[in-house]
Amino acid sequence: MKIGSSFANENQLKFNSNESENLLKKLATARRINSAADDAAGLQIANRLTQSANASAQGTQNVYDGISLATVADQGLQGVTDNLNEMGRLAVQAGNGLLTASDRQALQKQADAYAASIQDQIKNTEFAGIKLFDQDGSIAVGTGNGSIGIKTQDLSTRLTDSGAFSIDLSSAESAEASLKSIQSSSQVVDNNRTDLGATINALQSTARNLQTQNVNEQEAISRIQDLDYAKAVTEQVAAGIREQASVSVISQSRVSEQQALKLLA
Repeated sequence: MKIGSSFANENQLKFNSNESENLLKKLATARRINSAADDAAGLQIANRLTQSANASAQGTQNVYDGISLATVADQGLQGVTDNLNEMGRLAVQAGNGLLTASDRQALQKQADAYAASIQDQIKNTEFAGIKLFDQDGSIAVGTGNGSIGIKTQDLSTRLTDSGAFSIDLSSAESAEASLKSIQSSSQVVDNNRTDLGATINALQSTARNLQTQNVNEQEAISRIQDLDYAKAVTEQVAAGIREQASVSVISQSRVSEQQALKLLA
């Protein structure tokens, strides 16, 4: 009976030691689940939520990068619009019959300079090395739940077709025709900016939704795997007391066994 009791005490000590060690590990990591042994189902759920949270966090970053790109494109188009507005002013001025041929030549030089500035604006508008106005297409922004496309346009070709780069201010008649071309070109730019504005709004809405999703996922992960620290400290103190009690019982048992052997001897 004494031998069986000794084995039972030894097993109880091991159990109490393991319990205390496990609680210390949880306190050190501040997590309730450190391995599948702690909560296999909870661990799987937490891992799936973590993957989803990581995706939503990266998707949010992607979306904000997309907003930055679209904003740069819009600013570039604002520069084009400013130059077209100046060209329109010159075209109206060139309609004045009081101007001499020399006056019109001066106006033409100014208009050509604005046209060259538009070409430079188109050529140099880029984001992270990506040209934004050199071809028709779309730049995909991955959200983690799909993607949103930012439309790009071969703006130089569009403005060439609308007559923005063939302004003639040599006469009142040609200036009037040029003014119509400038107005048509401005409409091309405005349509592009309208598309960008709608895309920016869509991206901002998506970013807000992804942020809300990420917060909810992080909260769910916390509820599943984070440790109730106060409860764990209480349990660890109790486990430590049980461990010390087991050590004391085993020590007393060994002393009693030694005394019994002496008597038998």
